[in-house]
Amino acid sequence: MVGTRVWTGAGRAAVPGARRLVRVYVWGFLAVFVVAGVLGFAAWPVTGWRLCAAARTARQLTFQAVTVDVAGRERPIPFADLPVRYHGNVQVLKGFPDLAPARQAAVCQAWADAVRSRGGDVREVRVYRVQADVSQRVGEQGAAPRRALRYVCRGGTVAAVGGPGGVGGPGG
Repeated sequence: MVGTRVWTGAGRAAVPGARRLVRVYVWGFLAVFVVAGVLGFAAWPVTGWRLCAAARTARQLTFQAVTVDVAGRERPIPFADLPVRYHGNVQVLKGFPDLAPARQAAVCQAWADAVRSRGGDVREVRVYRVQADVSQRVGEQGAAPRRALRYVCRGGTVAAVGGPGGVGGPGG
């Protein structure tokens, strides 16, 4: 009898092999989810555990890390081009001010080493506080964000510069 269901006393239909299929599906889904998280790829619906979105206000505060070469030129750290373990830069930068100085120095050293391994010249790492107010407009475009130097990492040490807002205080 094809398509026949056998009703159990609990009011549920028992389909032969259904429990096994469900288990295989659940374990398969979990395996794919874990592999996505470990390898760091984000393909919907497997997002590499980046399921949360930050609420955005008109005033947005972020941090930017740059390397400085021997000539004093700054270059943003190319996190997307570095190995996957460096792809969580947004979360690390967001929490950078709360890290202990020794941990900040270790993070800067890891970033510098990663850039050097790709052939980059790194004399120091700078971390800027970047403030954008998306409600401010210049014509059809948003006003340029304000950037303030906040940390300088050099020689295994970190120097906090200019107070909570960076050089020049809270306004930048």
